[in-house]
Amino acid sequence: MRPGLGFRLFAALALLLCAGSLAAQSFDFGSGREPVVSLDGLWRFHPGDSPLQDGSPVWAASGFDDSAWPLLRGGKPWSAQGYPGMSGFGWYRFKIDIPAGSPPTALLLAPILTNYEIFIDGATAGQVGRMPPHPSPPPSPMSYQLYPLTSASNPAPRTVEVAIRVWHAPVWAGYVGGGSYHDGNLAGDPALLRAEQAHRLSARNIHYVDAFSYAITAALVGLAILILFFFHRSEREYLWFAAMLLSQAADNALYVVQQVFSWPPTAINDLTDGIFIAIYLCAALCFFSRVLDVRAGKIGGAALILAAVSPLAAVLYYPGWASAPVSASTQIVFQISALVWILCVLVERSWRGNLDARLLLLPTLLDLGFYFADNLAIVLGQARIIHLPRILEFPLSVPPYTIQVGILFHLIFLLALLVFLIRRFALSSKREQRLQGEMEAAREVQQVLLPDQLDKSSGFHFDSIYQPAEQVGGDFFQHIADERGGVLIVVGDVSGKGLPAAMMVSVLVGAIRAEAAHGASPTAMLAALNDRMIGRSTRDGFVTCLAAHITASGLLTIANAGHLPPYLNGGEVAIPSSLPLGIIAQSNYEDTTIQLIPGDRLTFLSDGVIEARSRTGELFGFDRTRKVSTHSADDIARAAQRFGQEDDITVLTLTFAPAEVLHG
Repeated sequence: MRPGLGFRLFAALALLLCAGSLAAQSFDFGSGREPVVSLDGLWRFHPGDSPLQDGSPVWAASGFDDSAWPLLRGGKPWSAQGYPGMSGFGWYRFKIDIPAGSPPTALLLAPILTNYEIFIDGATAGQVGRMPPHPSPPPSPMSYQLYPLTSASNPAPRTVEVAIRVWHAPVWAGYVGGGSYHDGNLAGDPALLRAEQAHRLSARNIHYVDAFSYAITAALVGLAILILFFFHRSEREYLWFAAMLLSQAADNALYVVQQVFSWPPTAINDLTDGIFIAIYLCAALCFFSRVLDVRAGKIGGAALILAAVSPLAAVLYYPGWASAPVSASTQIVFQISALVWILCVLVERSWRGNLDARLLLLPTLLDLGFYFADNLAIVLGQARIIHLPRILEFPLSVPPYTIQVGILFHLIFLLALLVFLIRRFALSSKREQRLQGEMEAAREVQQVLLPDQLDKSSGFHFDSIYQPAEQVGGDFFQHIADERGGVLIVVGDVSGKGLPAAMMVSVLVGAIRAEAAHGASPTAMLAALNDRMIGRSTRDGFVTCLAAHITASGLLTIANAGHLPPYLNGGEVAIPSSLPLGIIAQSNYEDTTIQLIPGDRLTFLSDGVIEARSRTGELFGFDRTRKVSTHSADDIARAAQRFGQEDDITVLTLTFAPAEVLHG
């Protein structure tokens, strides 16, 4: 049952009467503050190292009088506060007043890019990296480190003295500020500082999410392009494209790992980074040379070599052979020739109207140009010519993240390359379809050129098979009956494969039929075909050919121009051979005459049978061919195919079967 109207009015009246006795919750801005204090104020500073007393640094001692030391602001490097280019040791000191009754407290120290030790009330509290004489890069220079200050509640006020001994490597001093580098130094509740430390870690990781994301993107696209290359091995631009993307992905991944985890060590990192950049530049030079159809020549070859050896210059500073600016500038000089060559080629091809060059010119200029401009700024900063070596490295807001300008140019370049690839692939597909149509037409023409039933004679039984290695081939054969009951047989092989060989076959078959209509003998047939071939064959091309005529009574006349002799009843016919067709004019060919008897079996074939090759490299050879020569044409061809076909296979068998034998 729902409450009545009277009950609801009573409840509302009761609430109004009680409202006066209820007070809103009050928050005290002063007493409600979190127990954390910022330390990004003025710290005492002293260059150089502390003297020792009883093996301990005097400047770390509690109660040491540092009032004469100058004041520097914590959170900013000393190079920006009156000590430009200073390397070696430097000391900081500051005090933290802890009120009575405070719970345990801790210190959150912002990143110091090189090595340091921290002392609290004169006692060592921690260390990052190794100090001289055997210094090494710190494991996590960009990390916020947490150190305990007090471990228990203090009944009375207490002052804690903090001393920090910093060692700044000379190799970095020209362009990386020494000492306290970032703000965010805090003291207070350890739980709150741990939360702030986790927050700083997340913020640092987010700062590199653009480079990390691009590394993954470039790696996936690069692998896809590499797989595409394996399907189209003749199109090497896919290989160079994949090498560009994969090296760029690896370099960005290396950058993220080094910034987040400080691994690998600096010298190895610089060398590895230089190797990835060298691979990228060499692949880019080869890529543009191929897609723009430009020979590298001596200038391009020299640029390629300089880019390949450029990583060696990246670490000249480490053993002290050169300063950091000289080492870096030498590397840039070695690399810039490849960039200049690529841009000159793009500009020249764009001027000539090449659409690919016009598509890639601006993205390439932005991507490679920014890389060199940024590195040049770093070198100028190392040489102290400018004070902002990272002037070109600023984030662009892309809510909810930011993206570095260099990564944005990478993405623009990647997009242009993908558009180029899609366009090129589409054009290539159209060309392949057109070629496929042409090849199909050529195959149909070849089928028309093969002998048909009208070419057979009643006194001979033919069995033939033609199996090209590709869609069309260079083997040919004809058997043409004459008016006297005999038959003319021509078998040959054009050097090469594919469409050029097939076109030459068409010419030869037409010539064979024309000469056969005039009753040409085998030697006359070969002489006529040789005349047709002179001047028509491709460079270093030739044709092997065998012509034979068999009368109705079985008289075989045969002439050979470099072709395989036929087999008669399983044995090779011994006939002289002349040079193949198309090599020299006015060649002489010799006739050989053999009398066949009814039932004799002749087998003509091309070298595709003899030269079939197994996976181990073994040839089918003459012995196997002789053993199968009495089999059917189909069986011979299948035996060679199973062994490993590499060339066109033609087999023609003829059994002499005169009419009186067949009806006897």
